[in-house]
Amino acid sequence: MIGPDSSAGTPSQRRPRVHPPGTVTIRCRRDGPLVVELAAGLAAEGVRIRVTDHEDREFPAAAAGKPALALCRCGQSRRRPFCDGTHGAAGFRAAEAAPDQSPEPSKDPPSDPARP
Repeated sequence: MIGPDSSAGTPSQRRPRVHPPGTVTIRCRRDGPLVVELAAGLAAEGVRIRVTDHEDREFPAAAAGKPALALCRCGQSRRRPFCDGTHGAAGFRAAEAAPDQSPEPSKDPPSDPARP
């Protein structure tokens, strides 16, 4: 189940997702799955998402050549390791947030250009 985060605010409040070129992004959806997304163009270059079990056997759903897939993290999906949307009915809650990456203001007083 891949789509906009309904609980992440209105469309005007959401920031557009930007994937740096050449990257794979793993996005924690609020109260939902982990979404694995390829940056634009990677699929065209032959890069694909591969999901395997503990014995390195590939799950066929991941081999479909999609640029994104959703992995269950509520533990209730009938399609594990993939999300089937059961997290909503199960009442799963998770809202991990990455730390703020904005630069901290300097604690040093501003320098006086008149002083040497």
